[in-house]
Amino acid sequence: MTVRVGKMTFSDWIALSYKGLHTDTFIFCIDALNGLPPFGYRDLLQRLAAHLNHKRRGASLWIQVDAPGEWYLVEVKRCINLELGLSVPYAITPVGRIPEWIEFSQPPALWYSPNHKPPVVTEKPLPVSPEELKCMQVLARIQEGLGSEVASLAGLDEEVSDNALTSLKKKRFVSHANTTEVSTNDTTPYWQLTRKGLSLAMRSWGVPAGVAFTDRKEESPKRVRTPHRHITRRWLAWLRSAYPDAKIWASWSEVRLIETSVLPDALAWGRIQGHETLFWLEVGDEHKSREQIEEITKKRLDAAWALCLKSGIRLVYVQLSVNWVHEAVRWGADQLPNGVAVIMGNRRRFGELPMLEWSKITVM
Repeated sequence: MTVRVGKMTFSDWIALSYKGLHTDTFIFCIDALNGLPPFGYRDLLQRLAAHLNHKRRGASLWIQVDAPGEWYLVEVKRCINLELGLSVPYAITPVGRIPEWIEFSQPPALWYSPNHKPPVVTEKPLPVSPEELKCMQVLARIQEGLGSEVASLAGLDEEVSDNALTSLKKKRFVSHANTTEVSTNDTTPYWQLTRKGLSLAMRSWGVPAGVAFTDRKEESPKRVRTPHRHITRRWLAWLRSAYPDAKIWASWSEVRLIETSVLPDALAWGRIQGHETLFWLEVGDEHKSREQIEEITKKRLDAAWALCLKSGIRLVYVQLSVNWVHEAVRWGADQLPNGVAVIMGNRRRFGELPMLEWSKITVM
């Protein structure tokens, strides 16, 4: 039940009880499958917390993360905890689990009786289906995209996504952008959100009206409408085709990471061979020298493995390139840890990857 404090809104409010006393706690909900990576919430939550601290002294914040695995929640927590955290006491837990007292960043204020509940925002039923909303959330991040790109990033079959986009066009939530030629040399329409479509997508993420949320956007906008970007946006569909027994939950193209300058072409997150895993994608590199490729591969692998170590998951590092690039990458990927696999694939063979073996390099 959405509540309002000044100009800001929150997912809900609750008076948590500790030792017979009560908190004044506001809730912010995050869905790991809503089209956003876990790294982009910090600035938004800092703004919400600062407003809450100003308007409702003594309030605290409870961030609930709904995720199929553990990595997403760990990354949300780690990113928000960086530097000074938030300006109000906060706790971050899986959805449905009440935080313990010690889980708050600092002791929340307590009262003998619950504070008054903030005003409830009247909510109308969503005018879109769950599949339509997923497509809108994807477009709110990538700005514009082909139907096949939207389908993959949303984790939907292309037929389901196409039907959803057609329905959204009739409802005037999306429209066609200009057409362009993709790698198949077919003239294919791009989709983009209308103004009211973007507004609905932002509200679905819990972003209050009038609040900027630029951290949602895909990086490197100049590479949109290129064969390279087309591949990175279809990373989830590629993995599901190559490894049908794996569970691939989400994928994001051109993701800005915290604490490193390395920018992966795409990330996917899921479970393979019983292990929660991050799938890191790099495409191309033919324009670089062998020495440059070897050096940047070491840098990328170090950054990728450091990210995985912080949350305790495994890493699959994939390079989609030509053979001579694979050879250079091989020199940069020596002495792999037990939880890392390096895979070399052909970017022209969609949905195909060699067998995965931990601590080894496998080539198609």
